[in-house]
Amino acid sequence: MNETKKKKKTTALIIILALVIVALVGLVLWLTLGGGAEKRNSGGTLISFDDSAQSGHLPGKSDEEIQAELNRIVEEGMFNISIASQVYFPDGKSDGAANIENIEANHYHMQVSITLDDTGELIYESGALKPGQFIENIKLQKALSAGTYNATATFSALDQETLETAGQAAAKITVVIES
Repeated sequence: MNETKKKKKTTALIIILALVIVALVGLVLWLTLGGGAEKRNSGGTLISFDDSAQSGHLPGKSDEEIQAELNRIVEEGMFNISIASQVYFPDGKSDGAANIENIEANHYHMQVSITLDDTGELIYESGALKPGQFIENIKLQKALSAGTYNATATFSALDQETLETAGQAAAKITVVIES
């Protein structure tokens, strides 16, 4: 198969996938909103949905415009996490360099908790970090004995306005207590 046929096939698959995603999102919204039914918003105001509204994309939109919109929606829901894969502490009571970062491109505040894998015990929890903020050194909530511990750092993405949890991501890390 030559290169142009591969590109055309890939483009066609992307367009089909995008249309399927749009159709599924439209179906979910239709079912969630009751399809033309009247609803009350959080302030108690009665909102009725317009019967002449149509689902889907406005006619005349190019495939590139549709794809750009889908990419924007996906991007807004994604977030990046950053933490050292190994956090070293001179002893169980000292600070260790965790290098936790909420990168500026994230759309969410982040809160980080670290738990031991074998017991599930919480050993660290940060306050909220705004996009573009970081915590270089952390202190454990509980002094640990010398040794190497498998742990999980869980990043909770918080909506910037409501501070409700919008999602979570986790990273396996190693906590090393040197003495």
